[in-house]
Amino acid sequence: MTHPKTIVSLTSMAALFAAACGSAALPMDKLTEAKSTVRAAQEAGAQGTPQAQLHLKMANDELASAQKAIDDNDGDRARLLLNQAQADADLALTLARGSSDKDAAQAAQAKIVDLSKQAQ
Repeated sequence: MTHPKTIVSLTSMAALFAAACGSAALPMDKLTEAKSTVRAAQEAGAQGTPQAQLHLKMANDELASAQKAIDDNDGDRARLLLNQAQADADLALTLARGSSDKDAAQAAQAKIVDLSKQAQ
């Protein structure tokens, strides 16, 4: 009769161990990194470029879902969502910087044209 009690106790301890290990591996460093990249994309002007704005929104949505997964102690789901958020934030940042670089190049080109006209 002690055999079923032992099995129940061992099963309970295994479940408790699995839950403890899962909660210890929450990706807080990835959360901080993704939030930082989102902030950088915002500061680079991602809202002013349609494609960058789209990826910024996706990153923010994924961050919110990742935070919920962290709150639910679902480290694996949180890690997946944070990887997606990081990728979207990186893309938003790159697109925003590319757009501002393009604008700067066009402004420089226009200035060259104006200077050329003045020199004639």
